[in-house]
Amino acid sequence: MISFTPPRHWQPRPSPNHNQRPNDMRPSAIVLHADASNRIDQSLDWCRRPESKVSYHVLIGRTGNVFSLVHPELRAWHAGRSELDGVSDVNDFSIGVCLSNRNDGEAYPASQLFEAARVCALLCRFYNIQPSRITTHALTARPLGRKTDPLGLDLDAFIVQVSQLLRGR
Repeated sequence: MISFTPPRHWQPRPSPNHNQRPNDMRPSAIVLHADASNRIDQSLDWCRRPESKVSYHVLIGRTGNVFSLVHPELRAWHAGRSELDGVSDVNDFSIGVCLSNRNDGEAYPASQLFEAARVCALLCRFYNIQPSRITTHALTARPLGRKTDPLGLDLDAFIVQVSQLLRGR
């Protein structure tokens, strides 16, 4: 099996907070997050501390810079108690993509959203993930209402943007 190679502009910031996916399961969904921080360096530091027990596969800064924390074929610890389409433990089969954002109504800059859509399109193409399988932490966290991120993100518009990128538009 061919392994995913992150593009060169993805800056490696390895996190120890991951493990193997069950039965070498391939990713079949993407979960979008907001890190609820003022500065991306705070999130990077937190996700790289073993005691946090938190990680994402990819963290995207407000200016569109991309950081690779956990290889997509490994199980990052981003979704917690979760369910998607009746299947629990979403970490087992998803890729966690986080946007640096306070998650308090702060707007998402266009450059960040565009880069997030590019990241998701690349991952969708490589892992054959349908754009309809892009969701949010708020929609997968259990019990519902436990998480709100990424607050203010227009998921439908984001999925349209990813779909357009996949079609080469």
